[in-house]
Amino acid sequence: MSCQDNLYIPEIGNVPRELPLDDDQLQLGLRLGLDEVAAAEEERLRRAPRRRPTQSQLHRLAYNLYRARRSRSRLFDPQLFGEPAWDMLLALYSLPPRGEVLGVSSLSLAAEVPGTTGLRWQDKLIDEGLIKRGPHVRDARIQLVGLSQLGRLLMDRYLVRLFYCQGGLIDVRG
Repeated sequence: MSCQDNLYIPEIGNVPRELPLDDDQLQLGLRLGLDEVAAAEEERLRRAPRRRPTQSQLHRLAYNLYRARRSRSRLFDPQLFGEPAWDMLLALYSLPPRGEVLGVSSLSLAAEVPGTTGLRWQDKLIDEGLIKRGPHVRDARIQLVGLSQLGRLLMDRYLVRLFYCQGGLIDVRG
């Protein structure tokens, strides 16, 4: 007899009904759950340290995530999965090491959003301290966009965690 044979699966009528959560409660619950997962992963890494991935591996991982999101938008309506801020952060992390310089307009294009939507999300990311804008060295009319020090630090932390958790699902060898 397997362990599964001993599992108790309640009938649908016996499951207690929960009140629906509003958006704030749901977001708070998700954040708390993610914080718990992150804390558990940090503790696990402290106990069994591994070699930290190289910057090149992290850039490749971010680029693979970025490319996967672009591929997904070719199959599904992009509005189903709209996360322009995340797409922008992935683009700012993964594209400059590949030689692509991103300005205000090109970052909106990289996130596959209209220019006005891109500007709105860029302003939000600036307010959060995750990205910065500055003039082009040779052409002050062009505003370049890059990750701030905080943005790079948080992206590094996230990608390191993902690198250890991905279990070979994302090829980071190049």
